[in-house]
Amino acid sequence: MRLYVAAQVSIVCGHGASVRCPMPDGKSVESYVSKRDPIEQGASSDGGSDLDANFKRWETETLAPALESAPERKEKFRTQALKWDVNRLYSPRDLEAIDFDFNRDVGFPGEFPYTRGTDPNGYRSRLWTMAQVTGFGTGEDWATRADYMLEQGLDGLIIEYDLPTTNGLDSDHPLAAGEVGRAGVAIDSLEDMERTLSFDFSKLKHLTSVCNGPQPVNLAMIIAAIEKKGIDPASFTLQMPNAILIEYTCVGRYIYPPEHGLRVATDVIEYTIRNQPHWVPIAVVSAQLYAARANPVQELAFGFSIAMEYLDSVLKRGLTIDEVAPYFSFITGVDMDFFEAIGKLRAYRKVWARLLTERYGAKGEDSLRLKLMSSPGTMSMTLQQPLNNISRLSMQMLSCVLGGGAQTMTSPLHDEAHALPSEEAIAVGAAIQNIVAHESGTADTIDPLAGSYYVESMTRRIEDAVMAEIEKIDAMGGALEAIKTGYFQRELAREQFDRNKEIEDGSRKLVGVNHLAKDDEERQIELFALDPGSEQRQIERLEALRERRDNTKVDAALGRVRAAAETDENLMPSILEAVKVLATQGEICDVLREAFGVYTPDSLTSGV
Repeated sequence: MRLYVAAQVSIVCGHGASVRCPMPDGKSVESYVSKRDPIEQGASSDGGSDLDANFKRWETETLAPALESAPERKEKFRTQALKWDVNRLYSPRDLEAIDFDFNRDVGFPGEFPYTRGTDPNGYRSRLWTMAQVTGFGTGEDWATRADYMLEQGLDGLIIEYDLPTTNGLDSDHPLAAGEVGRAGVAIDSLEDMERTLSFDFSKLKHLTSVCNGPQPVNLAMIIAAIEKKGIDPASFTLQMPNAILIEYTCVGRYIYPPEHGLRVATDVIEYTIRNQPHWVPIAVVSAQLYAARANPVQELAFGFSIAMEYLDSVLKRGLTIDEVAPYFSFITGVDMDFFEAIGKLRAYRKVWARLLTERYGAKGEDSLRLKLMSSPGTMSMTLQQPLNNISRLSMQMLSCVLGGGAQTMTSPLHDEAHALPSEEAIAVGAAIQNIVAHESGTADTIDPLAGSYYVESMTRRIEDAVMAEIEKIDAMGGALEAIKTGYFQRELAREQFDRNKEIEDGSRKLVGVNHLAKDDEERQIELFALDPGSEQRQIERLEALRERRDNTKVDAALGRVRAAAETDENLMPSILEAVKVLATQGEICDVLREAFGVYTPDSLTSGV
């Protein structure tokens, strides 16, 4: 061991292979290794007095002279989102300070507390599902793009719907003008969903359908469409965010007042558990909290508090915690602070397992294992110098993998700040995932950063802070009350303000934006162009559908939806019936608007 160290040092110093190669302080390699190897010399490795003495000696004899010649480049080093001080050096002393215990805090993969991942063999047996988001134009447009994406090596797809669809409006509604098919695919009827799902299902493992407000109508259309196509619902995993409480918090695509939105989401969860048990009826999209600039502690605490609102609501339907919890999943995004992101992902699993055992008494392992989709952060993609975003995506994908435990990973694309992703950007994004998976070696061992003094300290600190914030939300009456009173919204607004201020004053550097910016930049990238005629085609189809369908059957079916809404009856059976007779999404949502009302929030961020 010492000969190897000496040989390496002799090469660096340029003095041949002598074991007595002098060090910069004039001492021999043997004395250097002897003095700086507390484990070999019998010192304590857990923060004992010998380590403390050696640490002080290093600060005095080695560090201090180095700082005299090269002072630190910042007055303070802090994590980017949480603004926590970053120590110069982490050691066993930092683990002693948090009373670190391997079995309690880390353990083994596939076992409580799941810090090291929920799969006992990590990514050695199965890589993550590789997914991307897409959505524009008509159903045929989406299906064509889906086939292209699957050809690039992806096996997961995320359907993004346009604003009229996600707000429960038909394409010919006056408020929909100019937005049909613009930022997602336009879906008015079952026939539109059939066109959308006309891609090659044989290559698909995972499909996520993002339509929170009208989620029961969206689910009914998917069920009816694959039934008509003869597709086995067990042949793929369908994940529905169904995360309406997130919409009230930071996105804004809600329809009904929060308590009715929660009822509708609960209907979807209960119906899916009882009728489509291989699908995932709830994914708390904490990534949208992150996109609204929640820091990691807020993202986890707000997200878990929201999840507990759903859990409590479903449990009232007569199901047990171990019947419900396995169907819950989460979607998260990571930012550019590498170790902060890794600590967050590890803490995600720990806190979920703790909440399910400590608060709900869950016993089943499948209840305690967090189901997670993780993604590099869309909000870190810059308009300026867009090719730099490829580097950002690669680093963030590495942190997703090293943080471990995500069954699905999706990636934003480097041109998203300019337009909907181009085919070139889709191919590059798919390649990033495959390069990380197959070329980097990071997926070949499980949780390789476990035991890192910095990573373990970060993980534990996030865990403790999240639990404290959840208790604070509990004291307010839970997530629903925190939404109604504007607590979540105000906290996110503060984070947004602080981050924007840091970019403006230069304390947070963004390459190409406020650091190494180019005033005469020419952005030569391929940009996606939407077919300008797609909106009119969609409207004409909708008008033709209304003329040829049996409107007597439609009216009767909508009446049954109204009756269900006015009772505690699950909405899904009546909505599925209405969808099959070609009632449109807007018509069904209008019935629910009449029954539940429309949510118009007060100004919730005053005083920020």
